[in-house]
Amino acid sequence: MKLNKEQLLYYFLQKFPELRPQAEEELAFYGELLGHVLFPELIFHAEALPDLRILLKENQNPELIQRYCDFLEKIYTSGDDDCLNILVVSILEMLSDEEKIWFTFGKYISNDFIRFINTDAIPGDLMLNVPDLPYHKKKNKPEKH
Repeated sequence: MKLNKEQLLYYFLQKFPELRPQAEEELAFYGELLGHVLFPELIFHAEALPDLRILLKENQNPELIQRYCDFLEKIYTSGDDDCLNILVVSILEMLSDEEKIWFTFGKYISNDFIRFINTDAIPGDLMLNVPDLPYHKKKNKPEKH
């Protein structure tokens, strides 16, 4: 069963408890969970944490970058169609505005997520003129003796 936006918000707030007050304030203001508004607001305009784009641009705080990227990957692997739409339209689109940010982002996600971005998200009508992310080179496994 795929997760809906309410379930993903619960997961997000478990991973980012410092953003709970802002999330609750946004929910109270809008009276409902507007995924295309709330998730980008928390990821890019959080009061308690730095903007993911700034972290990626400066390639600083890899642990926090990885927490954000793990959440985005969770949307990809477990989110329903509405959540995937939020991911592509409202989050990946913002990350792809600057090449430096985009390519640094690619270093923090799995090849499977990169494949989804390159073959499903970018070829769609929503992410025009966005370069493909390079795949990570596979490390050779040590030989068994």
